[in-house]
Amino acid sequence: MVKLSVYIVTLNEELRLDRTLKAAKQVADEIVVVDSGSTDKTAEIAKKNGAKFLFHKWTKISTQKHFAQNKCTNDWVLSLDADEVLTPELIEEIKAIKKAPTADAYKFRICDMLPGDEKPRFFAKTYNQVRLYDRRKANMPDDLTHDRVVLGPDCRVIELKGKVAHYSYVTLYQLWFKLNMFTDELVQVALKENRKYSKLRLITEFPRQFLVYYFIRRYFLYGLCGFWMATSYAYFRFLKIAKWFEYQALHKK
Repeated sequence: MVKLSVYIVTLNEELRLDRTLKAAKQVADEIVVVDSGSTDKTAEIAKKNGAKFLFHKWTKISTQKHFAQNKCTNDWVLSLDADEVLTPELIEEIKAIKKAPTADAYKFRICDMLPGDEKPRFFAKTYNQVRLYDRRKANMPDDLTHDRVVLGPDCRVIELKGKVAHYSYVTLYQLWFKLNMFTDELVQVALKENRKYSKLRLITEFPRQFLVYYFIRRYFLYGLCGFWMATSYAYFRFLKIAKWFEYQALHKK
């Protein structure tokens, strides 16, 4: 039987953290919550659920996740966001893995949950990521803005059937605040990597991304809520490029 540490990063997550921790406790031998300065009841909720609650100043998401991973005491770790809840099916799969792992890392689908959803929809937008892994064979590095697990050369990966319910939506204010902050980080990454964007990309990004989110990622299935979510994410994509052009204009030599 392997022991498992679950790590989560937070900032003012009192509305969503309790549900996440209650599900995580069913598989975790240790829960590490790394906070960047919450002013609500996040700390109280984390401690009530038996988590280790640590402070680490925010710079970017990958730094925060890397720090949290390294505060875990077990080799097997599971990375969760504060708005992600393990479904009963995934909990049972993880319990079985703890008894006898057959791979070094496991990936599973993370499904968007929008207002009114009680379980992941069959056609919901999903993304597939490695989140459960043996950190002797894989690692959450501190390099780019995006948090993602980097696999070692001999790391064996298996995809699980169970899903994670992703409750990313609280209010439009919360969503736009989060996306606005994230675009600042993405611009810094683009500048560091010397990425270039064309004027045509700036002009076409919003309508193109709206079509992607609304039809290809199937937000049309969510009615009016899907429309405003697709519009918000399309604007986020546009804003990243607009901020890049703004930086070029403000820093002309």
